[in-house]
Amino acid sequence: MSSSQEAYKQFLVRVTVPIASLVSLLLAALLVTILVVAWYQTDVARREQARLAEGAIKVRGEHIEKSALDYGAWDEAVANLVTAPNLEWADENIGKPTFQNLGFDMTFVIAPNDATTYGMIEGNRTERLFTEVLTSGFSELLAQQRAGSREGSTSGLIIANGRPAIAAVVPIRPLEPDPEQKNPQHLLIFIDAIDDVLLADLGHIYLLSNLRIESAEAAGAASISLLTANRSSVGALTWDETRPGNALLRTAVPVWGLLAFGFCFLTVLIFRQARSAAHMIGESERRATHDALTQLPNRVHLFEHLDKASRELARATDQSDFAVLYLDLDGFKAVNDVYGHNAGDQVLKRVAERIRQAVEPRDFVARLGGDEFVLVLPGRKKPQEIQAIGKTIIRAIEGPIDVDPATTVSVSATIGVTFAPADGVDPLFLLRNADQALYLGKRGGKGEVRFHMGLAERAVV
Repeated sequence: MSSSQEAYKQFLVRVTVPIASLVSLLLAALLVTILVVAWYQTDVARREQARLAEGAIKVRGEHIEKSALDYGAWDEAVANLVTAPNLEWADENIGKPTFQNLGFDMTFVIAPNDATTYGMIEGNRTERLFTEVLTSGFSELLAQQRAGSREGSTSGLIIANGRPAIAAVVPIRPLEPDPEQKNPQHLLIFIDAIDDVLLADLGHIYLLSNLRIESAEAAGAASISLLTANRSSVGALTWDETRPGNALLRTAVPVWGLLAFGFCFLTVLIFRQARSAAHMIGESERRATHDALTQLPNRVHLFEHLDKASRELARATDQSDFAVLYLDLDGFKAVNDVYGHNAGDQVLKRVAERIRQAVEPRDFVARLGGDEFVLVLPGRKKPQEIQAIGKTIIRAIEGPIDVDPATTVSVSATIGVTFAPADGVDPLFLLRNADQALYLGKRGGKGEVRFHMGLAERAVV
């Protein structure tokens, strides 16, 4: 071999080996990156899905508790369930409507001595005692309720008729309770079994495929534990896991194997996959912070917004002042009772649209739950201005609403108002102020804008 040939060979070795080593390292690093990104996407999706599943059970429990409070704080309920029990009245006004319109599977009324004075299971009156039907976890809920306030409520998971269920326990009391009254109370219990129908609805709303209950031992990674109020396991809420990382691997690994022919193509593909994952995470975050029915911000987003607005008050500028409006619909319960839950949903969606259209784009509108909404209006500190805005919103809500081609309904609203920082800066304190003003407005005749008592000196002209 000539010296030129030897020099050429050494040159090839000196050039090729480092390049080959570098390319090998880059390919290995790229493969590791693909695997890490795939794992991260799947892990984020799994955590988001678990949060959505927990939120689904929690939101359903809040809905049952809110409905129970509406039925429990009712003068007619006191007269027909406590003072002079009327089982026919209970059938027609509580047992059957809650089963047919709200989908609650069971209703019980319990006397202070734990006697079952009324029971209905799936639309049929029953003579069974509640202790025979409501087992694991219910005694703890009952104890919590009786140890709490006379106007309070409690809810949680229990076993009802051998199945996991969500229970809400509320006192049966007059709409305007007597603060001097100390006698033990009758209790109203609503039970919603976690059955296939409910799971299908929750799975559709929260995009959890094949949502189901399995034993804790059989549950995989895509699941959350279901614990009753006494911390007993009733299984796991399980769904078919969405694994966005698998899609990345199925596409990227074959392309990586042909990297010599399409390295640039692979880079673009990874970017597109990453962008798709970011879009999915953003959508998951939106579902976690927005109401599924009205698409308005939910309770979580509301508190984040109020906390941020409260912190900005430290700048002590007029523009950082804001008003908090607590809105509750008048007549909504009647729509639900008469026309059903679907009609109620149509009303809530239309009301949400009207509220959003009645205020400015900079204003924040959230659905707190049930038929309650909260508005945060920045830069507003004049009662006269808020009075006008509130009246505009109420007039907008009062317009006819078509719930189906043959049915038109109408509702109104009452609004409670408080100001920050004039009435406080703490989000919970501000909401409580607005809620108290709303309560006074309800008592004063409904359909009006009522200000927190701390603003009495700012009479609206």
